[in-house]
Formats: sequence, structure tokens, C-alpha cells
Amino acid sequence: MRRIALFSDVHANTVALDAVLADIAAADVGETYCLGDLVGYGPDPSGVVERIRSLGIPTIRGNYDEGIGTRRGECGCYYATDEAKADGAESYAFTDAALNDADHEWLAALPGEIRLEHEGARILLAHGSPRKINEYLLLDRQDAQLARLAEQAEADVVCIGHIHIPYHRAVPLPSGGVVHYVSSGSAGKPKDGDSRAGWVELLLGDRDEVRVVTPADSAVAPAGSADVWVGAIVHRVTYDVEQVAAAVISAGLPPRFAEALRRG
Repeated sequence: MRRIALFSDVHANTVALDAVLADIAAADVGETYCLGDLVGYGPDPSGVVERIRSLGIPTIRGNYDEGIGTRRGECGCYYATDEAKADGAESYAFTDAALNDADHEWLAALPGEIRLEHEGARILLAHGSPRKINEYLLLDRQDAQLARLAEQAEADVVCIGHIHIPYHRAVPLPSGGVVHYVSSGSAGKPKDGDSRAGWVELLLGDRDEVRVVTPADSAVAPAGSADVWVGAIVHRVTYDVEQVAAAVISAGLPPRFAEALRRG
């Protein structure tokens, strides 16, 4: 059985990142990918960039990484209120100033997607969606739309970040079979009411070995001719949230960012 560790949306939280990496190592998962958004909102963007770069973890460019890396002046984020937009502008200015030219160039050069293959199953790693870096594929998306996106992307398993909420969803295809969507949640800025750092373990194998470690309804044969079963396990890791919240305040970032870490 192939085991793949997926994490994303670290958002300049080195303490949470280190907790996630330690948990992945303890779980003995050797294949690891980051689905983007290393920076933004948190107090240590340079520390996160250096950690990921030095470890050589294959990483996708998130929308915040792209906005900072290209010095575009904004992160391509959605803000529901003027207050949130003002906080976002503060975050962007802080992050931009905290990184050097080499950091900016490295972020800008990250790939927009990574494609893997396992015994005929086509796996796409993206940040927002197969078609757009900052598209939110929340749980309210209709099956038909998700199926269409996956078919257009020629993928049997679509792994995403961006929404900060972990899930595994098997979507039926009009042509028969299913396509899998796996959201990696967030390592450094969860939004599901759980403040612990998160990562997701993707499992690919035969029916029996995948079902041993995942609920039966989370292991379903993917679309196409590949006889590969897919499962996903959500992992949560305790870390010192208050340490990072204090660092947010010390950095002069909006206090609401600290509260968001506590709230999860």
C-alpha cells in the first residue's frame, strides 16, 4: 500500500509546521507533499520557507505564495468584509518585508501542480482546484461540478488545500466509477473549529489493505480501469498555539489573527 502525507496552508506558522513534520515522521510516512500557502497571516514566513526549502519537500505554489513571490501587491484571497480586507493588507505588507529576494524568487518558481501515478490511477495535487489556484472547493460543491473538473483535469484523485478544512469525498462519475477529492486541511491555520495542526494521509492500494486502516465507506475504487482503492486518514497534532499567538502580537500583526489560531 502506498502512503502519502499531504499538508498545506502553513501560513508562516513554523511551530505548527514542525509539529506536523514530526508527526509524519513518527507515522513513518516517507512520501510527503505540501499543497501550498507557506506564507501569510503568521509571524514567521522566512522560517517556514527555509524549513521547507532545506528539507526539499515537493511543494505547490499557493495563491498567497504566488502573490508574494511575484510581488503582485495582493494575495488573491477572498475577504468578506472591509475589516478583513484591511487586515489582509497588513499581512501582505508584513510578509513581503520579512522575505528576501531569494525567498520571493523561490516562491514564485514553485509549480502550480504536481501529478503522480499509481498503478494506472492518476493523482493530481493542486492548491485551490484543478483549474484555479484560489478556487474554494468546499463541501457544498455539487457532485456534477466536481466530476466535471476532475474529468477535464484527467485525474482520478484530486488532492487540494486552500479551504483549511480536511475531507475525503468520493464523487460518482456520469461514465461510471468515482473520482476522489481529498482536502489536506491546514497545518498552521485550521478553520474547522479545531486549533490543532492538521495533515492528511492518502492511502492507495488494494481493497483489503486500504480497508484495514480506514472506514469501509472511505475506500472506494477510483474511476478508470485502475483497480486502486483510495482511503484517507485525517491526523491532528497538538502544538503550542499560545506561543504562536503571542508571536503574532509581537510581530505587530492584527490581533484577530491570534484569535483565529486559538479558535481553529
